[in-house]
Amino acid sequence: MLSISIGPLSLPIPMLLLFVAVVLGLGVARFVSRGQQQSASDVLLMILVVALLFGRLVFVLRFADSYQTMWQMLDIRDRGIDISTTIMAAMVLLFTQVKRLPELKTALVSGAACTLICYAAGSAWLYSQQQQQVLADIQLETLSGQQAVLADMAQGKPVVLNIWASWCPPCRREMPLLLNTQQQAPDISVIMLNLQESRTTVAKYLRNHQLDFQQVLLDKQGDVARYYGALGVPATLFFRADGSLSSVHFGELSQATLQQGIDTTLN
Repeated sequence: MLSISIGPLSLPIPMLLLFVAVVLGLGVARFVSRGQQQSASDVLLMILVVALLFGRLVFVLRFADSYQTMWQMLDIRDRGIDISTTIMAAMVLLFTQVKRLPELKTALVSGAACTLICYAAGSAWLYSQQQQQVLADIQLETLSGQQAVLADMAQGKPVVLNIWASWCPPCRREMPLLLNTQQQAPDISVIMLNLQESRTTVAKYLRNHQLDFQQVLLDKQGDVARYYGALGVPATLFFRADGSLSSVHFGELSQATLQQGIDTTLN
């Protein structure tokens, strides 16, 4: 399970884990610092925000070639963050704030420890779940009406599996990036998996927008989406050449997050 559905919304589990960990950490900091003139939770929230900004900056620098404009660098909707940098920045900021506000030392350390432990435990559980996921042996239909097994479409290469629908604006915006990957990286299998639309609708959309994808599959019953727990679109799953799941990206891809996902399949 990679996401949770609440009504029409599909929420990625990694984001939920971070949210829950932060809320618990802020709650612990506020509780421990009760009676103090300044709330430790406010300081801890500031540390988190600044650390995330550092993580974003390092991510942008790592994938600078993937950004064409300053706006793309500032657009955080792709959720491109360097996690290691974020954690290191948070630790440095925590140390400086403890030095500056010794009366809040216990509260700050307690809140930060709670956040880190909860997030680490949740991430470890999620990682163990992902390691059990492989390219599914599920039979689907191609645009030509033939039957094809998803796992066989990989052809022994790393796979970028994009779950999309023609009515989804973010799906439409990211398609040129995926098409470019297909054209520029023949050692990567790009599989476009349409979610619960008719063959006629899919073929017409791709034809009208001149999107010549080599591997298009129809998930008419949503079997693949349910199998991976990727219940919203767009969702992109990255698989290594051995078929094991390496990473998942929910929401619209940027060139940078697409490249980051591909990099995980090669490691």
